[in-house]
Amino acid sequence: MIRVLFDINIILDFTSEKRDKLFPYSGKAYKFCKDNNIEMFVSSSSIDNIFYIKYKQIKNDFPELKVKDVMYIAKNFLQEVISNFKIAKTPSYIEIDYDDIEDSLLIASAKAIDAVVLTRDIDLLKKYPDETVHPNSFIEFVEKTKKQQKTVPFLDLKSINISYASQFEKAFDGVLKSGWFILGEQVKKFEEEFAAYCGTKYCIGVANGLDALTLILRAYKEMGTLQDGDEVIVPANTYIATILAISQNNLQPVLVEPDINTYLIDTKLIERHITPKTKAIMPVYLYGQTCDIDKINTIARKYNLTVIEDSAQAHGAYYKNKRAGNLGDASGFSFYPGKNLGALGDGGAVTTNDDELAEAIRALRNYGSHKKYVNKYKGVNSRLDELQAALLRVKLRRLDEDNEKRRKIANYYF
Repeated sequence: MIRVLFDINIILDFTSEKRDKLFPYSGKAYKFCKDNNIEMFVSSSSIDNIFYIKYKQIKNDFPELKVKDVMYIAKNFLQEVISNFKIAKTPSYIEIDYDDIEDSLLIASAKAIDAVVLTRDIDLLKKYPDETVHPNSFIEFVEKTKKQQKTVPFLDLKSINISYASQFEKAFDGVLKSGWFILGEQVKKFEEEFAAYCGTKYCIGVANGLDALTLILRAYKEMGTLQDGDEVIVPANTYIATILAISQNNLQPVLVEPDINTYLIDTKLIERHITPKTKAIMPVYLYGQTCDIDKINTIARKYNLTVIEDSAQAHGAYYKNKRAGNLGDASGFSFYPGKNLGALGDGGAVTTNDDELAEAIRALRNYGSHKKYVNKYKGVNSRLDELQAALLRVKLRRLDEDNEKRRKIANYYF
């Protein structure tokens, strides 16, 4: 992924007919970026300067204009220019070079988003040769960079998350200013938004995906639906977290082989594993695929079993007209950084339409308490972090779009 931060001189080149004739390569570099969907940025530290330089230029070229008219034209120019760029915030941790403050601000903005600075400032090019490129050699630079990027990483979390950089900064600033860091407004809003996304009545944010599954089972034990020694049917090829959630609740996992065509639990084999001690089925949605949940729910109704979805790999996946997380009695999600909806650390959630279950899990995740210093259960500390909730809210808005990108990439490889 190539990102380009435009120096002021480049922007003023291709937006001025006179300067464009003198420096045509600036406009060519800009057009090349647009034609090739290269992300373009302007530093927040440059915005005032762009406006000021344009204001002075208009005033010099048209001295007869009134100040308010010059201001109006310069403001419209700035709005039009900025609409074609993303804003790169100048980080607060910058070490300012007092020999050239403007250049140090520009370079700091570029480093923060992993971008190269497009400039024709000779001093800047000499001082920061690894962070800058001249527009005259920009196309060659892009082609060379692409050749160097021959190895495609299996998962490039850096590029994925940098694309949200400005939104993440805004979310972080909001949490910092609120002064509330545990079970605050961000967790509440994320729970509402993710429940609406999945189509469920409730979402309860927890510390990670393992805890999501563990607390579902624990809540069912508190409600009397499960008890020590009960059996839970799971696919044999699931990740260890599914089994740990079961064993940590003194329940017994019963392993069922997967369907060789999907690697999901083979629904034809489930019934032969059911015994009088079987109380739940935990289908695991691997690789974004949902199981044949109609068949599983039919079996569950026949034997009076609870269906708990392990949706750690299925954020946004559909089964017919319903999303994962709303296909059984309850569902556990992980927001591990590598997931389709990944936090910048650990995180998880439970979704359900069951009022009693949701109430129990809300208490269990918070020391077993619904009310401060009143503890109904012997609970745990497993709360979704307020900051992670704020970041997840940002990524949730683009989840369907990001999933579609994954599908296109997958089809390309196929």
